[in-house]
Amino acid sequence: MNLQAEIDNLFSSQMKKWEQLRNGIKQLDDTEEKVITWGDGFNVKIQFNPARMVSTSAKIDKESIENRPCFLCEANRPALQKGILFMEKYIILCNPFPILGNHLTIPLHSHVPQLIRNKVGDMLSLAEQLPDYVLFYNGPKCGASAPDHFHLQAGLKSPQLLQGDNVLRSCLMIESGNKSEVEELFEDVYQYLHHRQPKEDEPMMNIIAYIEQNRYKLNLFPRKAHRPRQYYENGSKQLLISPGALDMAGMIICVREEDFKKIGTHDIEDIYSQVSLPVI
Repeated sequence: MNLQAEIDNLFSSQMKKWEQLRNGIKQLDDTEEKVITWGDGFNVKIQFNPARMVSTSAKIDKESIENRPCFLCEANRPALQKGILFMEKYIILCNPFPILGNHLTIPLHSHVPQLIRNKVGDMLSLAEQLPDYVLFYNGPKCGASAPDHFHLQAGLKSPQLLQGDNVLRSCLMIESGNKSEVEELFEDVYQYLHHRQPKEDEPMMNIIAYIEQNRYKLNLFPRKAHRPRQYYENGSKQLLISPGALDMAGMIICVREEDFKKIGTHDIEDIYSQVSLPVI
């Protein structure tokens, strides 16, 4: 049985036994969406998904992280949450707060920080076995709600997530039929971004990876800010949006109905300009 079939079986089994997952998938099926399009063909899907409030509002300062149990460690995961072992070091889990169809969370067994360097090969290996999926990575200051425990995420492909560079935000696109070449090119980009942000443990970034026509594709979104100023505003000026990989690719998540209704073209352009790092 291939891995995609195993994952389909995992979802079927988990939905029968795990009410939280059933409810999460039903909420995703009922979400409202709208699409905003720019003249160059780029479009952004806005998803109203109140179930993502915990992730969007997550506190990632050192004190907050130290004072809560890690929800990705096996001892703290829900008793009903089961998974599939991958590469003898990851566990593939159904995400009970989905944004995408078949939304997966894929943590390492070990409790180690969210740092992607030297793990891009693992990400591409997983993409190899999941041709209908996108893999994505949120850096520790770029949307990860568990920056203390390394994890990837995945979900079924959608057109918005496969968009590359455009005038709204930076995207460095790496593509090759050779996995080792993608890893080498990623290391070159990593070194360049590290030079731009030498004080960071890891250059700020989000990553989308997938397979298309037997070629490895990796879209890297360099970041200069975790959240836009609208996140911290009060009253009608506030937009509670905390961009991660999916938001940067072209699927912005709104956890409040008022934000979903009022967000428009100018807001999206402004948010991208604040959080995206321009590259030459």
